[in-house]
Amino acid sequence: MRRFPEFLLATGCLFLLLSAAPALAQKAPPTLLGRWQTRQIAFTTTAATPDSVRDQLDNPDIADLNQAIFMGEAQLIVDFRADGSYQFTINRDGKQLRLETGTYSLANGHLQASSPGSADGSSFHDQQVQKLARRTLVLVFPAGPELPGVEEEIEYRRVGPYPASAGVATEK
Repeated sequence: MRRFPEFLLATGCLFLLLSAAPALAQKAPPTLLGRWQTRQIAFTTTAATPDSVRDQLDNPDIADLNQAIFMGEAQLIVDFRADGSYQFTINRDGKQLRLETGTYSLANGHLQASSPGSADGSSFHDQQVQKLARRTLVLVFPAGPELPGVEEEIEYRRVGPYPASAGVATEK
């Protein structure tokens, strides 16, 4: 009779490990893998967002960056890899302004990321995947406490070939 509680404990631990295994082994969907380039940065608000906050959205720096992206003068590129790592670069006027590497995971449309080597953390931590298709990725996240009720929305387009690791045959 003394071994029965030990058996229950061992069985309970085994059950927890087996039930957690699919979540731990969850990989990014194949459509996320590969290289993505920013196409546009936008802001969205709710009806409850006060005019004083909306007025702050007319940001000349973001407008300038969007124009540079459109004209090809600025490139914000992220490469999501099958091993759970990523690399993010910002280039403007031929100069690299940022190089960030880190790891990511995606669960239930929620992107979590860390970049221990970056002083300000990962550029992709705590973002929602609003759209994920073969050629389009849209990430959304709160703009910050200084802009309550405002979300930043970044649209990416796939650049380069669809990755072979996504399990899709590429054209020859």
